[in-house]
Amino acid sequence: MLETIRKGVLKKGVVTDRYPYVPYMPYDGHLGMPMVDEAKCTSDKVCEQVCPTTAIRFAPGQLSIDLGLCIFCGECARRCPHQAIIMSKEFELASKRREGLVRFYVVQQ
Repeated sequence: MLETIRKGVLKKGVVTDRYPYVPYMPYDGHLGMPMVDEAKCTSDKVCEQVCPTTAIRFAPGQLSIDLGLCIFCGECARRCPHQAIIMSKEFELASKRREGLVRFYVVQQ
């Protein structure tokens, strides 16, 4: 065991990424924040109905996604008939207040 440590860890040194100075690139299947193409959205509310955590809500002329509730499952993007929602690679979603996690989009009615 000591030989493994000596040849492995001690020889290589500390191996870490240079994050945040060098941006992390997520892998191909990574599901980040859902993004809405406002021009494609027709407010048919399919995404709101299939969201398991009710993170997606419609109001007159507006769609909101609460990233504090979202589990990033991608079901909204898969089920949208107009492909108005995509799962981006964006994963840095920190906010100092709860309200900062809600994203608003202007949509057609």
